[in-house]
Amino acid sequence: MARQSRDKAGSEEQGIFEKLLESPLRLIIFCLALLLISLSGGMLIGSLVKEQREPSARIVVEVPTIKPDASVGAEAVTEESPETLPSPSRPVDALRHDNPYSVSRTEEDQSAHSDKPQEGDGEKVASLPPASLEQDDDSTLPPWKRYAVKIPDVAPGTPMIAIVIDDVGLNKGRVQQLADVPEIMTLAFLPYANGLADSVRLTRDKGHEVMLHLPMEPTRKTANPGPNALLKDLGLAEIRKRTIANLDRFSGYVGVNNHMGSKFTAYEEGMAVVMDVLRDRGYLFLDSKTTSKSVGYKLAKERGMPTGIRDVFIDNAINEVAILKQLQVTEKMAVKNGLAIAIGHPHKETINALKKWMPEAVNRGIRFIPISKALVPAQRVSE
Repeated sequence: MARQSRDKAGSEEQGIFEKLLESPLRLIIFCLALLLISLSGGMLIGSLVKEQREPSARIVVEVPTIKPDASVGAEAVTEESPETLPSPSRPVDALRHDNPYSVSRTEEDQSAHSDKPQEGDGEKVASLPPASLEQDDDSTLPPWKRYAVKIPDVAPGTPMIAIVIDDVGLNKGRVQQLADVPEIMTLAFLPYANGLADSVRLTRDKGHEVMLHLPMEPTRKTANPGPNALLKDLGLAEIRKRTIANLDRFSGYVGVNNHMGSKFTAYEEGMAVVMDVLRDRGYLFLDSKTTSKSVGYKLAKERGMPTGIRDVFIDNAINEVAILKQLQVTEKMAVKNGLAIAIGHPHKETINALKKWMPEAVNRGIRFIPISKALVPAQRVSE
């Protein structure tokens, strides 16, 4: 009986193949179906293998209390975002390039870094108690004077450059490398980094100046400014609360510039709250100018605060040759106007370019100054 069943099944199977052979069209369809099944299976297996071999290396920084209908950059962009600004004005988010937490980072960076935020840890980092820093300077002075780097007077007509490095603090190795640069710079620290007191102390001990890099809402949907960022949809009381919370994260800095903020810096009502707090606390404000619609400089000037606007982004293209070209642009601007303010980021390429260019610029008569000196009125030949 079993043998009859096998013979019957074999006969039916043979009949199916005979029918396929009799019809070329059916045979083609059958072959295509087999090929499609094989490709789908191979792609599925390949993706599974890739996930196993390549662990996620993204920085996860959660922005707390953002409503679903108020997500960053969810509305149509009606202003100039960083992506649309022409060179040399287009900034680059240093947290998206040369990621210090990347699986491809060097062994040196792995050993030097000790502040990696863990997944879902953004709120925890933002709520850490304020870092403390001993204050040996005159406490009766406003911070923009109290923590200013003291430099000898600059001879009239000497071209001056203030170099500001943003996005500092997340990588301890880069803080050390920046602090070791022999010419004066200003390092702008993100308030949600860990170990800020030590990093700020190191920076100041090496003769550099310090600012706070205040997170503000960008227009770009995919860009996350970080915990406790200032967002346009927040109430004015919450904006004030977040501003104070960020300012209290550490001390020893002369003032503030905006981290991202192409959306928020164009929001005059919210920026007025920020500027009132900065003025009352005695800080200066540097407008990073990530949008041409920013009102930061205007509002700061109206309040009589030391203030200024960034002239050049030096590492919008992140390779050493391009950065050196932007530094040449900065130098020409300083020679022409008396002063230039340039912003860069803690990329290896940027640090290497600065170490090569700065001594040569000094030999050509350039004087490097801290941001507190650059924002004193009447430093420019022309505005």
